[in-house]
Amino acid sequence: MKLKNVATILLLMFVAASIVVLAVKGLRRGLQTAEVNSRPAGEQASAPAPPADTQPLPLPTDGLVAYYFHGKVRCPTCENIEAYAREAVEAGFAAQLRSGRLQWRVVDYERPGNEHFATQYQLVAPSVVLVDIRGGVENNWKNLPEVWQLAGDKPAFIKFIQEEVRRCLEAQ
Repeated sequence: MKLKNVATILLLMFVAASIVVLAVKGLRRGLQTAEVNSRPAGEQASAPAPPADTQPLPLPTDGLVAYYFHGKVRCPTCENIEAYAREAVEAGFAAQLRSGRLQWRVVDYERPGNEHFATQYQLVAPSVVLVDIRGGVENNWKNLPEVWQLAGDKPAFIKFIQEEVRRCLEAQ
């Protein structure tokens, strides 16, 4: 009986320590994000650039917006999805990005003021969404939840994103 009590106490201490470590990591990440987001405009930084959603571009009159929507907490898979999608768009559509026919945007849909995106695009998890704009008005959109199944296969992921973007651009 005594050994069972000791094992229970050790297990509870391990769980408590794990929770503390996760909380500290989350707090550090939150502080880093707050530091980056509070940087005055135009200030050069050695830290990573602020998220794209802090520097909104005007929507194109006619074009396609490729969004990566994420929440406040970002797992390694979420970060890979963003990186792979960005790479797919930038590598496959450099001319369209330069011309403004295609825009890449990263948005924290849990950030105050951005909550409407979750409802508007039926987001239940971080995802890539392609939005067709015509005449300055959203014409159509497509959520690509398949990115989660492809996150472990970078070549297939990039091919999928490029095919979907190409399809949307051709439909315009």
